[in-house]
Amino acid sequence: MVFILCFEDILLLQDNRLLIKRGAEADIYLIQWYNKKAISKLRTPKPYRQRSLDNEIRKYRTIHEAAMSSAAKAAGILSPFIYFIDPFQAEIIMEFVQGKSAKDVLKPQLCYKMGIYTALLHTNNMVHGDLTTSNFIASKKVVLIDFGLSYYSTRIEDKAVDIRLIKQVFSSAHMHLYEDVYDSFIEGYLTVMGKKKTHRILESVSEIEHRGRYARVV
Repeated sequence: MVFILCFEDILLLQDNRLLIKRGAEADIYLIQWYNKKAISKLRTPKPYRQRSLDNEIRKYRTIHEAAMSSAAKAAGILSPFIYFIDPFQAEIIMEFVQGKSAKDVLKPQLCYKMGIYTALLHTNNMVHGDLTTSNFIASKKVVLIDFGLSYYSTRIEDKAVDIRLIKQVFSSAHMHLYEDVYDSFIEGYLTVMGKKKTHRILESVSEIEHRGRYARVV
């Protein structure tokens, strides 16, 4: 269940906020929410945008992210519980997940589960949009976070872009593990997506890579 957070509640929390990440679009805070740890994601105003337009954009993206996170959970993916949203202040307050970023504890078994989660998204025509090892948390179970760039799409190429991004992360940031972790990721993906659809998506990944190489050569 999602509740709307009122302005008075936000003011009560200000002194308890601990900034843990400053992003291009939003700041992430660790807060106390009814005597337990929680995460506050606050989309910051952009001075280069006209104020009323900026407010509408941040409001829409806040509501959209909360909805996509909830939709992912409905698809069988563990994602943080959304406690409250305040679209007018562009803030989401969500569950704090105790664990480590997948990028710090990467191993084939974990990547297998990451592949399953990605396929669950794609079979429900959801594209994560920022599929990196930083957005998977290895806790007691694997948790997928940050749906700020997620969207719905039936296009094979959009789903291939997700795969292409995680493949690129594996090959660059985890080069010594690349073959094992990428193969495990695809194995997990196959178990949900099936051979035929997986083959089509991987063909699209290859096409995207080919276009990238061609563009660099030219």
